[in-house]
Amino acid sequence: MRAGLTLLAVLALAAQPALAQSKTKPSTTGSAVAALEMCEAFAAGHETIMDEALDAGWDAYEQEPESPFVKGYDAGRDLPGLGWADLFALVETYPGKGFGYCRIDVATPRGSASAVIDAIVGLDRYEGDVVEQDGGVYASLENDSSLLLTHFDEYGFVIQLTTLTPADGE
Repeated sequence: MRAGLTLLAVLALAAQPALAQSKTKPSTTGSAVAALEMCEAFAAGHETIMDEALDAGWDAYEQEPESPFVKGYDAGRDLPGLGWADLFALVETYPGKGFGYCRIDVATPRGSASAVIDAIVGLDRYEGDVVEQDGGVYASLENDSSLLLTHFDEYGFVIQLTTLTPADGE
């Protein structure tokens, strides 16, 4: 019986380092891509955007509308491995088009500038230019309906997205 308990204790101690190694640090690149995806959802003007944002851990609220054609949003949350993010979004509707804008600022980002920007640039849905300058990494990207500026430098990490889409049913 004692030999069995001793063997169990030895096995548990031997497995402990392997179990400790399985714990992972939060991914700054995953957080950056998730932040962009939230920005895309806000800029698209999804009807359920507030529920989506709250479910994703954002402290989000809709601003008092200035017009039935304008919606504004503010949100904030800690992006794991990256830092505290402030989000502002604006959605305007016109007779034939919708305009969406979303900006996320992380004032004191953690992680590698090039890794974070590379994760966004590596998405199949965008193409454009990347410049590394004075320790910062800057990207100007686009697709058929969106313009995306993003950078990570000594002043922070920023995602700035503008969308222009046909109105519903067009």
